Amino acid sequence: MWLWISFLALAGLAAAPSSVAQDKLTVLEVGLLIDGSGGEPIRDAVIVIEGKRVKDVGRKGAVKIPQGARVIQAGGATAFPGLVDSHVHYKEWQGELYLNHGVTTALAIGSEPIEWIVAQKEGIAKGKIVGPRIFAAGPHLNSPREGERSRRSARDEISRLRFEAQAKNADEAKKAVRELHGQGADIIKIFEDSTPEVIRAATEEARKHGLPAGGHSIDVYLSGENGFTFVEHSHAIVATSIKDLKKRQELHARRTSRRNALSTPEFHYYAEPENFDEIVRFMVERNIHWGPTIATTWRALTPKRARHKERELNFLKQPGLTYIPSYFRANVEAHFDAIEKITDQEFLKRCAVGYEKLSEFIRRFVKAGGKIHTGSDPNSVLPAWSVHTELEMLVDVGLTPMEALLAATRNPAEMIGKQNELGVIKPGSFADLVVVEGNPLQDISKTRSIKMVFKEGNMLKLGYNKEFRNPIPRPFPDHPEPEIDDISPKVITQPDAPVALQVTGDNFLRTAVVTLDGKPLRTKAEMKSGGYPENFERTREVTATIDPKSIQRPGTYRVNVVHDGMGGAVSNSVYLVVKYR
Repeated sequence: MWLWISFLALAGLAAAPSSVAQDKLTVLEVGLLIDGSGGEPIRDAVIVIEGKRVKDVGRKGAVKIPQGARVIQAGGATAFPGLVDSHVHYKEWQGELYLNHGVTTALAIGSEPIEWIVAQKEGIAKGKIVGPRIFAAGPHLNSPREGERSRRSARDEISRLRFEAQAKNADEAKKAVRELHGQGADIIKIFEDSTPEVIRAATEEARKHGLPAGGHSIDVYLSGENGFTFVEHSHAIVATSIKDLKKRQELHARRTSRRNALSTPEFHYYAEPENFDEIVRFMVERNIHWGPTIATTWRALTPKRARHKERELNFLKQPGLTYIPSYFRANVEAHFDAIEKITDQEFLKRCAVGYEKLSEFIRRFVKAGGKIHTGSDPNSVLPAWSVHTELEMLVDVGLTPMEALLAATRNPAEMIGKQNELGVIKPGSFADLVVVEGNPLQDISKTRSIKMVFKEGNMLKLGYNKEFRNPIPRPFPDHPEPEIDDISPKVITQPDAPVALQVTGDNFLRTAVVTLDGKPLRTKAEMKSGGYPENFERTREVTATIDPKSIQRPGTYRVNVVHDGMGGAVSNSVYLVVKYR
């Protein structure tokens, strides 16, 4: 039974400034406490919070209740540590989503502009911006590949350099790490094209500054021997398991190709399970953490696809979430729809085999003591939401609910060296807590039944505000800006019927809208059909319909392609000339 006390309504979603929480004493009584240690849960537990941190914790009757403390009784509820999302692509519109899902810490390793992500981190820490505690990576480190630049447009090249620090040798790698650390980075993320020399230099420099370093890999042995402390994505394990190096490189090249690519799920079909135990031993001996990011890739290919789709699309219908960009909504829906339409049964069989191989590796890795993480990697899936989806999927593939919860609490906190402050509820830890109805150890989906969230001792008022805005917007769009190369027709005579305007170029998302002198036109974007869907698929051609009434006046009209909403962008301008009849 829940007992609410009158002044709880004073809490707000935005974390209060630190001065408010300094001397506050709060006691939380719950029916069950999962403290993040991995040990037995505590029944009839009491948690004493002083200011931002936990002062005491234990069984009711064994913990002294401080005089004058406010007491919150939630006897039928379960409490566990604030969740950690270990693979975050942080955007300006995501703060409410994280906190409402009980994710109080976000490892922002999604290659964000360092100045902006550090400003977010600092603003959140000061209580000025709504959002989770951020540990930032900023741009990822990579070694340039021969001829890579020539394959990109000039605009794409400029865009890429905002989010990537290139290093051709050890000195450049060390310099890049020092600069990132000086700018406020907490984590160093490294891409798979980095040379062994660059990886070793970067990880050595990171260690000097107390920073974890890791990221993408197609050879976990090479990455680990050169200093990786964490590896991202399940395809890293698949690639490493393929002993034939030529076959591995060919499959990796197909998987990363933009045209006729081998989809990531199908790539898992080629995993070689006979090599799994060797990889597990290597990673466990070196304490290399692993974030497989399975929800974003696999949930629509599991038997629970219909359930996942229904829940996600219903969640997006909430009136308070109208600020979520249209491109993201469309991508979630398109992901499920495209997979439902796949008719290639051999492809689906290969994916099923690949998923079972991945599941087998997960089971072996955790059984051997490997540290697995949950991570949104929010492409086809909502940020923070997918942490809960991954918890369910980890249990579905054979982990216990406790093992799954550790993947979202203790394990990622340990990876960043914060295991005594985050991902755990014990004296001295930050008072980040999630209180849910029910028992997640009996039904892991109960992690979604959130009733209360505490962040640094402040109980947050949950809910979504359709007027939500980030006071420091991201200075660059979420995805590459649309580019117009040409339009057809370029010149028309005053029309008396609708005009079909064909716009060609690059980076047009499925929600792209053509505008004429700033006014939106009915626009259709033709996307490829069939096969596994590409995340945030882009096309090179859109068609807009112009109402003849809108161009009755002869003149020169500005044409743009717009990706609307937060994180959107506007293309370069071209012009349509309308002549007299």
